[in-house]
Amino acid sequence: MNRRLFLRGIGGAALAVPFLNSLVRSARAQEVPSPRRLVIFYTNNGCLTNRWFPTIENGSGSVTAASLEAVQADGKPRTLAPLAPFAAKLLFPRGLAMPLNGFNNKVDGVVHFDPHDQGMGSKLTCAPLDPAGEHWALSHSLDHEIAQRFNQGTNKSPLVLSVGNAFTNVKGIVSYSASKTPYAPVTNARTVYSSLTGLFTSGSETEADYRVKRGESIIDLVSADLGAFKARKMSSPDRRKVDDWLSLLRETEQQVVPSACTEEAAAALGVTDAALTEAGYPARGGGFPNSEKVYTLGSEMMIRLIALTMMCDSNRSIVLQWPGYVTFTWDGIAHTHDHHGLSHRNGSAATGGQCVSGVIEQIHEIDRWYAGRYARLVKTLDSIEEGDGTMLDNSAVMWLPELADGNAHNNNNLPIVIAGSAGGYLKQGVSVNVAGGNLAVGNSEASCATGAEGEDNSGNTGSSGGTVPLNKLYTTLINALGAGMPDWEPVDRFGVSDAVSAGFGGSAPSFTTDGAGKVIDGPGISNPGELDAIKA
Repeated sequence: MNRRLFLRGIGGAALAVPFLNSLVRSARAQEVPSPRRLVIFYTNNGCLTNRWFPTIENGSGSVTAASLEAVQADGKPRTLAPLAPFAAKLLFPRGLAMPLNGFNNKVDGVVHFDPHDQGMGSKLTCAPLDPAGEHWALSHSLDHEIAQRFNQGTNKSPLVLSVGNAFTNVKGIVSYSASKTPYAPVTNARTVYSSLTGLFTSGSETEADYRVKRGESIIDLVSADLGAFKARKMSSPDRRKVDDWLSLLRETEQQVVPSACTEEAAAALGVTDAALTEAGYPARGGGFPNSEKVYTLGSEMMIRLIALTMMCDSNRSIVLQWPGYVTFTWDGIAHTHDHHGLSHRNGSAATGGQCVSGVIEQIHEIDRWYAGRYARLVKTLDSIEEGDGTMLDNSAVMWLPELADGNAHNNNNLPIVIAGSAGGYLKQGVSVNVAGGNLAVGNSEASCATGAEGEDNSGNTGSSGGTVPLNKLYTTLINALGAGMPDWEPVDRFGVSDAVSAGFGGSAPSFTTDGAGKVIDGPGISNPGELDAIKA
């Protein structure tokens, strides 16, 4: 039997039982400190920014249900109304921009620009793209940084999921394990479920399990009993058996799987073989459901699996990304153009041109649908008790966009919301203008506002301002998770560069690599540190 699976199956401290004279009573009543996690909900093609942000003047103030539900002055509904029940647990960090935003970035003297390549490749890496080949990002991404630092046991990779099939090029990859090393998402929910069933446990914890969860070594726990035992007279073969046992214990020592990680807990979440099959993930033969099932039953299953993954503490870094080239034809939506084409307002991959009839309302339908899915994820995690609060309270669940406005393709003044305080590290129920000054909501309805077919798509739908480097938010999130760990030393930076310009013009950052994908020269991190204004 595989040693690690055996250890997980019987509980992390069970191998120590022969020497645990003082540690065989039931686990203590007090709770083990809950793990902290980062979950990223990643959507493509931007949004109607002027309908997305809460109705809070200049971006700073309390977030209330009314600020999310309120209609605009023209009577049009706002995007984030589905989040109104969770207003007290939301944080809006306003005024942030993706580093390397703009089209003049150079790597080894060569310029490559595609706004969707940049929005995907640079968003979680804060790194330039390789101008050659597949244009992969030149560093690892935030989700891998989190997994390497905080995942328990031997798995140091994040859980990256995509609803439906994902492109295997730069426009479909947001996660990178290293420079020029894309990390493809898992698209089959059954694959995730299968990886968790081997962790399912039953029974109650012992005192030893409790103490191992707190970070104590099994070997340290049994040192006194072990010493007394080894002091006894015994034969050489028996002494070798004790040494072999100690070697096995040292090799297999790792975090205990939480007792909530059970088949019963999975069933309570609605994660069963039958439910997976109903959602379009067959037990045999692989395959994927049609688009309607992917985006309805399939996405619901992915959300439940995220919760189960967190209950099993098998990953503290999770990404759920949504493909960008999808035509919405479910849940009362009946579009004839894909999301990418609608974001361009003209129904195609071209820029400019003439407006599709009713395109603004069609984009709003998509934005509201994604808001409903994000709200569903938040609600699910908030329904699971953990410690003195809920699983949501111990996590940071961030909705992160590829672009701000999909027509302008801008990456400043990004629409970002974080649910959960990551164990009390982040403020809740507020919107914070971290950029200062007058922060507008953007001009997403500057074109195609009449809804008429053939209207000229020539307005400036972007926004000015909001250029605080996204690196600072990522640094804050890393420290939020680390604050729950013993002997944590805060970090003050993440990424290759924090160079930001307001639009596609401005300065032209230039980078030099060693030829193998490592950036060795160029504008680095000029503004280190956290976003203190969003910390509790």
